[in-house]
Amino acid sequence: MGRKKLNYVIWACLFVGVFLILCQIGYSDGDDAFFYEFTNQMSFGEYLTWRYHTWVGRMAAEALVYVTFHCGIWFWRVINACMLALLPVGILHLAKITAKTAHYGAGAAAAAIAGYFLMDVMTVGYAAIWVNGSIFYTWTFTCGIYALIPIADCIYNERNQKISLWRLVPVLPLSVIAAMSIEQMGAVLLTLEAIGVGCLIRKKRKVPVFFLIQLLCTGIAFTVLFLAPGNELRVASETLTWMPQFSSLSFPDHLFMVVLWLVSSFANENCLFLCVIWAVGMALLYEKKAHPAWMAAGGIFTAVGLLGLAGVSFFSDVGLSISDITVCLQEVPQAADLTAQNWFALIWWSAALVFTLVYLWKAAGFSPDVLLVYAAGIASLAIMYFSPTIFASGARVYYLTDLLYLYIMLTLSMRIKSEGLRNCLYMMVSALGACNFVLQIPEILNNF
Repeated sequence: MGRKKLNYVIWACLFVGVFLILCQIGYSDGDDAFFYEFTNQMSFGEYLTWRYHTWVGRMAAEALVYVTFHCGIWFWRVINACMLALLPVGILHLAKITAKTAHYGAGAAAAAIAGYFLMDVMTVGYAAIWVNGSIFYTWTFTCGIYALIPIADCIYNERNQKISLWRLVPVLPLSVIAAMSIEQMGAVLLTLEAIGVGCLIRKKRKVPVFFLIQLLCTGIAFTVLFLAPGNELRVASETLTWMPQFSSLSFPDHLFMVVLWLVSSFANENCLFLCVIWAVGMALLYEKKAHPAWMAAGGIFTAVGLLGLAGVSFFSDVGLSISDITVCLQEVPQAADLTAQNWFALIWWSAALVFTLVYLWKAAGFSPDVLLVYAAGIASLAIMYFSPTIFASGARVYYLTDLLYLYIMLTLSMRIKSEGLRNCLYMMVSALGACNFVLQIPEILNNF
């Protein structure tokens, strides 16, 4: 069987497997029940107008919610299975373009799928399996990934081939859906598109008009999202419901709370993605015959990161102890509450994030695209500075960072010259994902 046909078989198996799992999933008693009730009480226009003026500006996702809850649970199961299969395909395709390789094998496809298993199970549950959450996160993030493919192809296409119109036409609605749904995705998409247009101007001295139109449409959609009258009402309501102190926090206290939460996410929920990036970086540095100190540093950070799988929390416990995110938070985390061990873990993982920036610069051959995506992964979490639901939103806010770092891992792995070394890394990623899944089975049984 040819490499291309084998990949088709893998993606078909992924779709079938996911679909069978989704057949066991129904509407939840919380938000799903809410959306089901109101989408069936109002017309399409009435529903969107009501949501825009009283709650949120995420009109594209809200439109998808309306259609989905009208079409029924089986419609969602089929479409969500498609989206969960298309998402790693899109990330792989982007990685292939930016790595300037002609193809990828079954190992890369397996590693891309393993990305779901490297995530915290609650991230996957809230962002991919929950009906409402999957529409807002998986569907719109998939649209965002595919919206970036044509401009990436144009930037990295050194032969200056024309991109066919049929590939460009769907890009505008995909961009609008991604930009007018979740603020994280909208900000990342708009920034990467703007950088892409700038790269085309610098590299080729011209920009196809289509990409300027795409950037304009994305910017307008993102602006409409933020100008919604309901946003202010929503923030006020969620502040009262989830974090009454939010509006009165001093800047140092507010900043400390966000930094603590962000660093904690990398020390715990996002940790395995950093470990995989460090491991792939070691392989690249080995091929480049870099100084052993670089590989040793990557190995130390990887080993410490993997300690969490063994239940060792000394390096990962930064002092963020919120037992129940479903209740109102009366006291926000304070610096005075941290122990010496918490401070050590906080400093260690802060250093790890800074180290990774320099490490990627060295391993990727001074490639700015990888560094931009790495920074985007941090920024997509840092944007929660402006949200009183920074804790109440749960693990789904880590989803975009995980996907961005999966892209980095795949891009770097495709730059490894040795096919044997590449395949070993892909097997390692798959095995690590399987191990992480097995260790989280008790949590799965308790929550799903």
